[in-house]
Amino acid sequence: MTAASEGALVLHPRVAEKLAEIENLRRGLSVLIEEHEDLLRHRREAVMALYMRDIGRLEFDLFRVRAEVSELRYRVAFLQREVNLGKPVTAARVAVLDEEAAAEFAKTAAEIQRREKELRDSQDYLDGPDLPPEAARELKSLYRALCMKRHPDVHGSGAEPWRHWDLLQRAYRAGDLDLMKTLAEGDGDPEGADVAPPGDPDAEIARLQSRIADRKDRMAEAISSPPLSYEEKLSDPEWVRESQDGLKRGIAAGEADRDRLAMLYRTLLPGAGAVH
Repeated sequence: MTAASEGALVLHPRVAEKLAEIENLRRGLSVLIEEHEDLLRHRREAVMALYMRDIGRLEFDLFRVRAEVSELRYRVAFLQREVNLGKPVTAARVAVLDEEAAAEFAKTAAEIQRREKELRDSQDYLDGPDLPPEAARELKSLYRALCMKRHPDVHGSGAEPWRHWDLLQRAYRAGDLDLMKTLAEGDGDPEGADVAPPGDPDAEIARLQSRIADRKDRMAEAISSPPLSYEEKLSDPEWVRESQDGLKRGIAAGEADRDRLAMLYRTLLPGAGAVH
């Protein structure tokens, strides 16, 4: 640094250049953070919702009918074993079977409930209102500015943690513009962040470059993994139709097995033909 005529410190051109590079890297990282969150918040949810609508609902139907087939096979095997051992099939033994089957297939029942909720959530997303374009742009702008000021990746592990960071994440992912504005107003002008210069500019440049590379890798991994990996396929009507047809064939075959086993099961129940 050199002294100016009035005693103020003037940055050496090389130092000023590095500080400008740091500022640009921080801004670039804040953009990537916003884009990554948008990828997870909106694009991923949108693709998931479309997938569940076009493919996932049929996958659920196939899973459910296969679960029904598995339980009926279990029940038939239990009762046939009783018959083979010369034991009478009584209501008491069927009650034991009910308890054992409930325990055996408890995880399957929980998985069915989880998938049902996933389907409901996806439908709620499709039915829910989107933010108007202008509001969506403002939401992104505020989030990006607060990332520039507060995100630990931007300022390093030594930065003071912001107690509202988790709330900020929830506001962005929920598309809550009012809450985002409140957070921005309560934190002062997000564009006016007064960040202390780094003690070692070269180390800070290297750190930011590493964070940017890591963020890009995470975004690439998200794009190449389900559900985002299905985004292009879901825009192909032929792929969607072929996938649906294959699932429908599987469902039809499962339903035939289920009906056959259900009939056999009824013949093994007390009273031979009574519906249990």
